[in-house]
Amino acid sequence: MNRLRVVSLSLLMLCCISACTTTPTQPVDPAADATAPQKLDDALSTLNDLRMPARASQGLSWARSYLAMGRPQDAEVLLAQFDPRRLDGDQRLEWIMLSARLKLARQDGEGALALLEDERLEVARLQNEAPLALQNRMQLLRADALAIAGDLRASLRERVAVDGLLEDDDRAYNHQMIWALLMHMPQNDLQTLTQESRDTLLGWAELARVYRDPLADLDSQVSRLDAWARNWFDHPAARDMPPMVRALQQAVSERPRRVVALLPHSGPMSEAGQALRDGMLAAYYSALEQGHPVPAITFIDSQSADIGTLYNQALVEGADFIIGPLERDKVEQLVGASGLPINTLVLNYADEPPRSDKIFQFGLAPEDEARQVARQAWEEGARLAGVLYPRTDWGQRVAAAFSSEWTALGGLISTETTYGDDASGAVRDMLALGQSEARARALRRHAPGSLEFEPRRRQDLDFLFMAANPAQGRQLKPALNFHYAGDLPVYSISNIYGGQPEPDRDHDLNGIRFVDVPWLLDRDSTLHQATASVWPQGHGRYERLFAMGVDAYRLQARLALLQSVPESSLPGASGALRLGEDNRLIRELDWAWFRRGVPQRAPVVQSGNTHR
Repeated sequence: MNRLRVVSLSLLMLCCISACTTTPTQPVDPAADATAPQKLDDALSTLNDLRMPARASQGLSWARSYLAMGRPQDAEVLLAQFDPRRLDGDQRLEWIMLSARLKLARQDGEGALALLEDERLEVARLQNEAPLALQNRMQLLRADALAIAGDLRASLRERVAVDGLLEDDDRAYNHQMIWALLMHMPQNDLQTLTQESRDTLLGWAELARVYRDPLADLDSQVSRLDAWARNWFDHPAARDMPPMVRALQQAVSERPRRVVALLPHSGPMSEAGQALRDGMLAAYYSALEQGHPVPAITFIDSQSADIGTLYNQALVEGADFIIGPLERDKVEQLVGASGLPINTLVLNYADEPPRSDKIFQFGLAPEDEARQVARQAWEEGARLAGVLYPRTDWGQRVAAAFSSEWTALGGLISTETTYGDDASGAVRDMLALGQSEARARALRRHAPGSLEFEPRRRQDLDFLFMAANPAQGRQLKPALNFHYAGDLPVYSISNIYGGQPEPDRDHDLNGIRFVDVPWLLDRDSTLHQATASVWPQGHGRYERLFAMGVDAYRLQARLALLQSVPESSLPGASGALRLGEDNRLIRELDWAWFRRGVPQRAPVVQSGNTHR
């Protein structure tokens, strides 16, 4: 991933691996030159003039250097110069480790594990004879391979087991990786880890659960973090607290004292504005009832004046943080302004980047969800995608976002089809069933006595990305089943779910996997119970905006955290939030699928080949 490009666990691992392993493991020959020649041919020529074991020492040292420089192909050529069975002692162990790192550089965790398993007996023998630091590096290497292969719990166990034996630099790297794994582990897996762990790993898991609570207010989290520190005062994380946690604790002293929200109280967007306002108030009163400090908060009708007048009014009222506006035209005007004096969280996205670094953009963009679907399907090994979307502007935007991300990852679009009222016909055309049926008719015409031929759908699809609302999905999924595509994995975004379980109507959606906000998938929190007593009918189709309101309120105290810790994220009611380019807040949603007409959390594959 480039979480750096996407939030992908694998490349996060590789970034950390690269950072760690640029510190050389103990060379076999201290006199070997670790700086590899710029040209591979020069390296090969020099090696040909050397004799063993100096030749192996130099070649392994340069292979390690090429890996650190991001040149795995050159490292592979050098490693191929040596038969590991002819290498002795530390040199053979070094060859095995470098070969495994080469596979990790290609995100091949399974291959690295297979290599280490094939060499298991030899590695065990050599490790017993190798320096302790090298033995520990081997265990960290196995932990990296397990993480990239998707076995996060096994990787964590390996890391915790070796942690006490590591030197300072390796221990700091190991703690970063433990925290990174805990941050990327699905919530249900994290809960399972907490239940099945003991001692040090349990302490890590409990700390992660406190930090990742998507519905806790800031003071509640800090209070629980203080309690964790008292209970686990001798834990490695207490001595080396993750930067995200330290920043969260610091955010308490830097939060605003007065917040002004610019939301539509009238006009065509008043219902959306009301849902956002209710979400903000729910988070506000939840903190207040727990006895936590809260900022003064004022609401101004954003339909009452132009954005310049509204912004100045907020400043006059003493705001040191502004939330809103929601209206796209007002957001565009504010994003185009320069020299804004205070942090402002606008609730929509503009086409152009902000001119002021005080502007932060937050919204429920379906395009972000489509991109997340593309990344997950790629992580699971899919390479051939079908795209099915409504013949509307919304459908075109969502499909374009998915297709752009998918092709950027290296995937192929096998077919792209729009639909209108005739869902069955669109599905039939997309699956190329007309051609298959024509072949069947021709066969019966020319060979009347032949075996019965059953039409088949096209086979160049690993999965289908389907943009649809519940009503459309209830037509499209049965049509897929009818047209011989019941086994085709179908992925969608949050629009496929109406927000309230309707098993009698949604059984036709069974099997569809989709992303959605944690607020709709976890309904048993204290905040859910409190809001149900105030708004027993909920907010209907605006329920996700209610969740966004909860997060908008909480972000006023936590933006400093996201700014101060690069690549950090905050668990929220509308998804895990992180800062992207142009101060744009990006949401990572949870995965669910329909089972017996009811959305249930779905397992997430971090990497692998499930479609191949």
